Amino acid sequence: MEQTKKLGRRDFLRWCGLAAAATALAACAPAAPAAAPTAVPAQATEAPAGQQAAPATTGKGSLRYMYWGTEQEAAVKAQVEAFKQVAPGITVDAQLVPWDQYWDKLLTAIAGGSAPETYWLNMDNFTALVAKDALFCIQPYLDKEDAAKADWTINFDPLKEAYSYNKEAYSWPRDYDTIAVAVNLDLFKAAGLDYPSSADNFKAWDWGTFRTYAEKLTKQEGGRTTQFGVLATNTDQEGWFNWIYSNGGTILNQDKTQVTIGEKPALDALREYVSYRLKGWSPGEESLQSQDTNAMFYTGKLGMMITGDWNVGVFNDNIKDFEWDLLPIPYAPTGKSICMIHGLGNTIDKKAKDPELCFQWIKFLGSKDGSSILGKTGTVIPSRQDTAQLWFDPSFKPAHRKIYLDWTPTAVFFPNTAKPSTAEWEKPILDQLTLVMEQGKDLEQAINEAVQTANNILAGKAT
Repeated sequence: MEQTKKLGRRDFLRWCGLAAAATALAACAPAAPAAAPTAVPAQATEAPAGQQAAPATTGKGSLRYMYWGTEQEAAVKAQVEAFKQVAPGITVDAQLVPWDQYWDKLLTAIAGGSAPETYWLNMDNFTALVAKDALFCIQPYLDKEDAAKADWTINFDPLKEAYSYNKEAYSWPRDYDTIAVAVNLDLFKAAGLDYPSSADNFKAWDWGTFRTYAEKLTKQEGGRTTQFGVLATNTDQEGWFNWIYSNGGTILNQDKTQVTIGEKPALDALREYVSYRLKGWSPGEESLQSQDTNAMFYTGKLGMMITGDWNVGVFNDNIKDFEWDLLPIPYAPTGKSICMIHGLGNTIDKKAKDPELCFQWIKFLGSKDGSSILGKTGTVIPSRQDTAQLWFDPSFKPAHRKIYLDWTPTAVFFPNTAKPSTAEWEKPILDQLTLVMEQGKDLEQAINEAVQTANNILAGKAT
């Protein structure tokens, strides 16, 4: 579930050109976004018990709940069924929209005033949409309901901050995810490669080792690559972001006014990362278009895949012919292994006709009962400190799934901006990296061009 999908440039500009929204449905108006924290604190060893789901409500009505991710469909349906027990008068129509269509459909609906009453939102799109006053502020409801406030409070602090503007809550945290490297242990064995030792937090698992493994896991027959060592996609969350930050680089400067990927630590990290594609150890665009990336891994065509915890359930369901496990992001020469962290929020649309009814639904999703469904089923890591631990049940495969938790304290959020949107200034970076990976364009030249264009966008200059 590629959770860093952003507003497309064309869609965002279209959205920015909309007339101002009608009379606000909530008193709290968005101000300048609070800076997202850079790391999540270590998980509490004894998390507070939190509140159970609210007692049965007498509310009546119906609402829509839009989400993406077929791998989470069963969990969402289970939440809907559980909600019926506490709110028999409320009907929830859960609408699964494929990832590739989700944002176009949601943005079009918001622009036309016909958005679903509740929906999934991710952090970068949250930043852009709340700045446009498109989201309903839930802070007044939290302030007047002690049980709801307690359920909100038990979420990890950075996730609450990420879904708040001006210290007002606009979306209820749902889950969080970090990034690791999924590995095919059978292919490791066939290539004579050992699973690295975990005794010292996998310290031997560095860029040099990763490069060696990627090369040895790549196979060719008759001039055609039949097995790739690693999947290195041109993406931030499951790709180059992790290499840049591990190497001491950044994407933006502290006040988010200048792109910094042209600085040496970031450029060195990008050079290392794109080399996996240039050397043929990773599938290129043509191969990626012909087969789903997850399927490439669970059908044994990939030795390693950089991926988030949301794919663990999918892999467990589909991998039948080999053993698999996880490794952390490889250590950079800095001695650091840092991954990107992200999370979703359950959101109420600003124009929802009955926001109180909608709040009953997202409040349930954020309750201990509603959140536990995500953890117990191994779907995603819940955003609550107590229910998050359910996802790391040692009986769940793979053996080292706890890497997703152990790397949480040092994980870093993507530095999103509201205006201009993240999508606008990141687009030239992605475009130039595509030219590097697919056409062999000089990396330094490409990044210099990307930085110049992105900085012009951040400065509000025409491109």
